[in-house]
Amino acid sequence: MKTHRFVLSMLIAACLCTGANVGFAQKQADHPAPDVDGEIWMKSSDLEKKAFLYGAGSALVLEYHVREKRSQEPSKLVVGWVDGLKDISWSDLSNKIDAYYRSHPDKMQRDVFDVIWHEIIATQKKS
Repeated sequence: MKTHRFVLSMLIAACLCTGANVGFAQKQADHPAPDVDGEIWMKSSDLEKKAFLYGAGSALVLEYHVREKRSQEPSKLVVGWVDGLKDISWSDLSNKIDAYYRSHPDKMQRDVFDVIWHEIIATQKKS
């Protein structure tokens, strides 16, 4: 019951946090649902970045627990996110993504999820 309340609270909080992004998302007229790449990431406020990470993290953790409850194997992304990022704060994760894009200005078209997976999660697995 506590887990159910926690997950529900996380989902509600994620929904509330993404409300701050509504105005930002409407500025992207080219594509109704753009992928978040370095261009968008670096133009986003700190609050928008953390809301994005929190929302994505909440969805992935929810999938992890639903699959676990049903005795199903979660995807590599879900396991990587939950296990690989469990000791990293949202601020630290956001700072690592910022640092990647600052160090690689030629890679601004690279999706944030790709950076998280290959540059943060995968490098921690090797450690």
